[in-house]
Amino acid sequence: MLGAVVVMAMTPAGWAQAAALPVTVVGDLPGFLPREAAPFLATVMTTAGMNTPGGGQSFIPAGLAAPDRVEWTFRPNPYAGGASRSVGPPRSSAGRLFGVHRLISAELRLYQGGRYQTEVFGEAEVQGGRRDADLQTFVCDMTRRLLDAAAQ
Repeated sequence: MLGAVVVMAMTPAGWAQAAALPVTVVGDLPGFLPREAAPFLATVMTTAGMNTPGGGQSFIPAGLAAPDRVEWTFRPNPYAGGASRSVGPPRSSAGRLFGVHRLISAELRLYQGGRYQTEVFGEAEVQGGRRDADLQTFVCDMTRRLLDAAAQ
């Protein structure tokens, strides 16, 4: 999956607040088609960027990787629950009732002028899709951590 979002260029004093920059998406984001991930991430990241101290950072979906960009990499983590017995409703029924949560890991990298600048890592247990509050919280947290790291 390859999508894109836009981030701002960094100056020595911090983020230049004049324009949005691109962000690429690598890997599968649960609950999204490849073309849907970048617009979702752009919307959630813009909300996080605007609400960060010293914020005003905005993100937009973009089609191609740019020299100044934010790059998301998503990876599913192994699930070890299939080999054990469980007590209660069958897993398929429980999944329909409570939703299936997947453990994912993500890396969020900032590039400026095509050169790597900083990176943050995280893991979250998400259902996926636009209505997943855990996924939205995770994306906001990762965005704030990247903006904080870039401002230093």
